[in-house]
Amino acid sequence: MWQVFIAEVFGTWALTLFGPASAITLISILGGGPAALFGIGAAFGFIVMIMIYTLGHISGTHINPSVTIALSVIRRLPTKLIGPYIAAQIIGSVIAGLCLYGFYPDVGKAVRFGATLPGTGISDSAAIAIEIVLTMWLLFVIMGVAVDKRAPPGWAGFSIGMIVACDIWMGGPLTGASMNFARSLSSAIAAAIVGDTLPLSKIWIYLIGPIIGGIIGAALYEYIFKPAK
Repeated sequence: MWQVFIAEVFGTWALTLFGPASAITLISILGGGPAALFGIGAAFGFIVMIMIYTLGHISGTHINPSVTIALSVIRRLPTKLIGPYIAAQIIGSVIAGLCLYGFYPDVGKAVRFGATLPGTGISDSAAIAIEIVLTMWLLFVIMGVAVDKRAPPGWAGFSIGMIVACDIWMGGPLTGASMNFARSLSSAIAAAIVGDTLPLSKIWIYLIGPIIGGIIGAALYEYIFKPAK
């Protein structure tokens, strides 16, 4: 079990460091816009894919509380493992947040360390609804390519990475396209260290929306397509 725990710490650390760091770098260099959005989506997709191929055979590479909770709700993960998985994910995210602050103390502050926030004209309730839809698709794909044993082998990392990228390309300007409380937490911690508490004050959006969406996505696949256990 300790190997699973460590794998989730390292996997979440990688995701919640490299992803937001790419946002900091690309927004700082390009000033935002379509090119930055494409690069950010690609960076998140690639790091998810890499971690799945690196650690998937050890922990399943959840690296996201929404994945852990959704799989438990549909009885694909024992309830007793929810705590250790989420604890590992939070630890990885906190480490990443400290790294973001340490690596980008000035340029990171200017872009809120790649924090996820509702976009212009997006209310908190709308942001929750958008995160529900984005995370629903993430879990739907995870079920199809990683959980369902009928799926062709070897494609889980690529497919999951690509749905993460597509979600960001679509939802990034709307909510930041978190789909993952741990992803939002790392940036919020770094921002809070420098006195910017707005990302932390909005983090509840990225707790509620992704959990609901993840459960819906996993349940839809589970009960429509009935993959073997």
